[in-house]
Amino acid sequence: MDTNDYINKYIQLEKAVRAAYNLRKRDSISYYLSKKDKFKKFHDDIQYCQDVRNWLHHNEKINKDFAITPNDVMINFIDSLIDKIENRSRCSDICIKKNDIYYQNIEGNVQATIKVMRENCFTHIPILDDGIVIGVFDENSVFNYIADNEIVMIDSELTFSDIKQYLSIDDREMESFVFMPYDSYVEELEDFIEMKFKKGKRIGMALLTSGGKKTSPLMGIITPWDIIQSER
Repeated sequence: MDTNDYINKYIQLEKAVRAAYNLRKRDSISYYLSKKDKFKKFHDDIQYCQDVRNWLHHNEKINKDFAITPNDVMINFIDSLIDKIENRSRCSDICIKKNDIYYQNIEGNVQATIKVMRENCFTHIPILDDGIVIGVFDENSVFNYIADNEIVMIDSELTFSDIKQYLSIDDREMESFVFMPYDSYVEELEDFIEMKFKKGKRIGMALLTSGGKKTSPLMGIITPWDIIQSER
């Protein structure tokens, strides 16, 4: 291993991090990465590689040779970081595509939909109008409808139009739904999920549209479970 190769490889890592996350030249990449969930587990290794790079950069050679020679393990580790940063997964890579989504329209039958959800372990069902999301149906919708109307069963003729006030995407007490651009990075969604969790809310589902606009047709959906599966 040529030590100069190691220094150049670390510079490549710095450039990749700064380009991906719009960091300033004076910002520490090891500090920044240690704050991101995706890289926290690598904090000690990243810091070690940075310490070695700094030592090599700021100390004079002895007889034109470096006193430290990084090994292949360190180079391979830096290469893996560069790959993770330059080839970050996009939401479009892991989402359930529109053609594979089970959804309903506003006149769909509630009881029949619940049966499908139970059989397939679906937790959330988008309600669409001409491809645009106008609501989300889930167990909370059922619970709140039953509680407010003080009933013990759902009528076989009940449609989503009858319970549209319980399908709202906004102002949910315990969970939130987020619109994200179809081609946004998964880690951007992860950061949003973490931010909401710190405020006491969980993200039930991410709704992917062109530019993340609520008024654009649905292109895909992602649940937290989809993110966990993609990282295995």
